Amino acid sequence: MKLRIRTNLKLILGGLAASAVTMPFAVAFLVWLAVASQVSEQPQLRRRFVIGEIAKVVYQDSSGHFGVKKGYVPPKGLSLVLASTQGSVLYSTSGEFAVGDEVDLARVTAAIQGEAEGSSFFAETVEFKGETLGTYYAWLSRNSEAMVGVPRPSSIHISLIVLSFVAVVFILGAFVATKLAQAVFRLEGAARRIAAGDLGTSVECGEGIQEIDDLAEAMDSMRAALREDRDRRARFLAAVSHDLRTPLTSIAGYLEAVSDGLAGDPSTLERYVGIMRGKTRILEDRIAGLIEFARMGTDEWRMGFEAIELEPFLDEVCRVFSEDAALMGRTFSWDVEVLSGLLVNADRTLLTRALENLLSNAIRYSPVGSPVRLSAERARAGHEDLRYLVHVDDEGPGVSLAERDRVFEPFTRGSSAREGEGIGMGLYIVASVIKGHGWEIYAETSPAGGGRFTISIPGQTILR
Repeated sequence: MKLRIRTNLKLILGGLAASAVTMPFAVAFLVWLAVASQVSEQPQLRRRFVIGEIAKVVYQDSSGHFGVKKGYVPPKGLSLVLASTQGSVLYSTSGEFAVGDEVDLARVTAAIQGEAEGSSFFAETVEFKGETLGTYYAWLSRNSEAMVGVPRPSSIHISLIVLSFVAVVFILGAFVATKLAQAVFRLEGAARRIAAGDLGTSVECGEGIQEIDDLAEAMDSMRAALREDRDRRARFLAAVSHDLRTPLTSIAGYLEAVSDGLAGDPSTLERYVGIMRGKTRILEDRIAGLIEFARMGTDEWRMGFEAIELEPFLDEVCRVFSEDAALMGRTFSWDVEVLSGLLVNADRTLLTRALENLLSNAIRYSPVGSPVRLSAERARAGHEDLRYLVHVDDEGPGVSLAERDRVFEPFTRGSSAREGEGIGMGLYIVASVIKGHGWEIYAETSPAGGGRFTISIPGQTILR
């Protein structure tokens, strides 16, 4: 089992950005550190340096008396002598004075003149709560390491830490750049394969960066969709060639029979002509369906949108269709009063075509003499989910559960339509029109046990 650790690119880039922002401060700190590690030639700063060294070696107890810390090592070039109020040496780094010796300003001055050329001399009396506790004497040699500037151990450590931080930032940046470059190259290669028509190879990145992996998954989904579309087009061409060839072959056969004199008597010729006329109508219907299929793939049909009042529009469609239903031996009724006063933005011609397809299917696949009904109702699952439902019910075989998910796909014919003359485009066109309006359509079982197709119109699409 391979363990994959996915990194969030936003976090990485955020860290790099934060590092980039803090890097100038880090560099400035290093510069300051280099300067601060030297003893400045300004007298005031030299004095602060000496006082800082005294603070490292001297302490005062609770009563205010001097004490000397053990283990202190002064910088080279700094001479330091600490004396009590009685003038005896408590601590000394100078070879001229030992602990216990008597010391005063004159002896220290003489000692300085005896050593290397002095650069700075300091003497200060220490008081505590108004009581004099002692005196310190300190002098710096001009060419001492303290004057040249030797970094203190703590400064070196801090410098190493800051430099390590800068190095980590650069290494992390190089790592992220490398990972991104590899991912981009792989995705570029996948895009080129897809453009070249290779839709069978999955798009994988595997760099462990979440956003890049998500992009690879999106590209793979696109590849799969393109492959499905290509396969659908292949099935489309196969279906078209078959469904157009069959009536054409039949027409050609009857024409050949007529030309060979097989329809010598008028009744036979009339029968042949009638058959060919019927086959011609089938061809016209199928070609019209193909034209509609091609039109559904563009946005041209959206140009005909207009405000339509639903109730009178459906009344008009149902009145015209009721006559067709009567000619085909079915009873047809409708009730759309609940839609009174509602307006929708729709293409009148295409919406009429979609409703005619639904009603034609309902009549075609329902028994002779059985009722077909169009009805409407208002449904509300909540205040924000008001919908208007338009049902087309029949008492035919309906659509099985296994077919409901794909019944609206192009060139799909239900089991009840195997013997029909269609090419499986009717419901696809219906669904394209309905979804193009921002509505929904689905198949279910009618209360009478037959088929039901329901158009769901969201309340927010209603024009008040």
